[in-house]
Amino acid sequence: MQKNRMPLNFGGLLWGQLKEFKIYYIFGAIALVATHEIQSQLPFMAKELADFVAKNNNELRPSLFFLCALGILVFRTSSRILFFYPARLLQKFLRAELLEKLESNTPQRFRHLNSGQLFQYLSGDIDQIRALIGFVGLQGANFIIAFCILVPKMMAFNAGLLVALTPMLACFIIFTVVVSRNRKYFKLTQDMQGEVQNLIMESYVGKRTIKNFHSEDSFMKLFSELSLKELYYFYKSSLGVSISMPLIGFGVGLSLLWGAQIIKANHLGATSLILFSGFIFLFMEPMGYLSWIGIVVSRSHASWERLKDLDLALTTSIEAEEKLRNLNLEVVENNYKLPYWENSLTINFRPNAWNVMIAKTGHGKSEMLLKLSEVLRQRGKNISLVAQDPYIFNDTIERNVFLGKKETDAEREYAKTILKILGLDYLEPNLENLMKMEVGENGKRLSGGQAKRLSLVRSLMSEAEILIWDDPFSSVDLILEKEIILELKKHPIMNNKTIILTSHRLSTVRHSDYLVFLDKEDGVVEEGMVNDLLRENSKTYEYFQKQMV
Repeated sequence: MQKNRMPLNFGGLLWGQLKEFKIYYIFGAIALVATHEIQSQLPFMAKELADFVAKNNNELRPSLFFLCALGILVFRTSSRILFFYPARLLQKFLRAELLEKLESNTPQRFRHLNSGQLFQYLSGDIDQIRALIGFVGLQGANFIIAFCILVPKMMAFNAGLLVALTPMLACFIIFTVVVSRNRKYFKLTQDMQGEVQNLIMESYVGKRTIKNFHSEDSFMKLFSELSLKELYYFYKSSLGVSISMPLIGFGVGLSLLWGAQIIKANHLGATSLILFSGFIFLFMEPMGYLSWIGIVVSRSHASWERLKDLDLALTTSIEAEEKLRNLNLEVVENNYKLPYWENSLTINFRPNAWNVMIAKTGHGKSEMLLKLSEVLRQRGKNISLVAQDPYIFNDTIERNVFLGKKETDAEREYAKTILKILGLDYLEPNLENLMKMEVGENGKRLSGGQAKRLSLVRSLMSEAEILIWDDPFSSVDLILEKEIILELKKHPIMNNKTIILTSHRLSTVRHSDYLVFLDKEDGVVEEGMVNDLLRENSKTYEYFQKQMV
């Protein structure tokens, strides 16, 4: 069973990962030991080869170099797989954990976050954590094992050469300290990347839906401003790297010169410089990666702080949520107390019936549906909400209807029938081909009304006991609306379903059973059976009088 990792602190995450995948890390460390044992022979083999050349000896043994190369390839590759596979699993687990929290929590908790920021959390920030676990685990072990193997080998040849490594080591330490201090600006960079991504998303959606071509100049101006901020923060976070990077080459050069001086003073021979150069090269890789560990840890720590902020938002009850819970402490079936502007009101709905909520434009019908959905969620009810602008996934109609659920043959046939009832067979008369039709990103191959009706099909096939629809039939003509409602009422899928919808249209109200009339100033103006409230002298009758002409 998957463990929850988001409640952990940064150190707890690392320790938990190490314990959970210790077998991978043990075998990965063994592969690193084998890699460095083989690599440590290369400087001696290079010196031996240079001695052979100097003495005009033809005994070169190329097969030994080939076997070393093969061994390094096998063990080096194995170590990387064994360290990076658990990191990939962690990436998957974190993403699934956060997506589950996003799915199971009320949208009110993350309403303050835009789509670009959510994408940045689930993609960029979690990628940084994966890099930390894979890269830091591998290269930390690589550094320790390399020094445990290489230092004794060099000491066995000539202990005096070890001191020549100190300039290189000192420069790598300085580089590590400098670049690890960029966490603040990297976090700001991640924040700004989310804003830039969201701007691109919003501009694309806006251009696609409202054809607002005249806004190009405004978009480019804002995009330039945000991109410049992102570039500035990225520059600040990378400044230390750029300035201190030449230190590495400087340290390597000093170590080579110092080593050459020691070799000359001890009369070790010119070929010993080749051996020492080989050791310099072997030390460079773990030292270099150790320096970059500072960068990865710094950036990953900033990403973990961002992810913890998201987790806190998803696990902390907000004021509006608590207000709804307190208003409904006393649970009365089909009776709901909801905040409405400055006051609160009590609404009743009839079970196993079509309930319609009406109000003037701007009087909060959509917001009331969201609050009602939250109360029903708190009561553990199985609900399906279709908002005014539902999202359609870039997939087939069938996959949009069932959303990954493994449907039965009977459910597929039901879905085909309901697609036809809602008039979507106009897209493709052959219902089997209709199920396989690709709808494009956010349903861009469909009209707004078709996308809304496809969402109604999804809602009907969700097996929810309460269906909440925000103005579901506003984009269809009166004849099709009547046909849809009458056919749905006859279909067995509607058995024991409670429908709660909003509408401005008299035609929708007439086909409903129970009505609630809201007003911003008066609260519940009227509620009751539709047939009773559509008679003369009622407030509902007055509201719809112009539509009756």
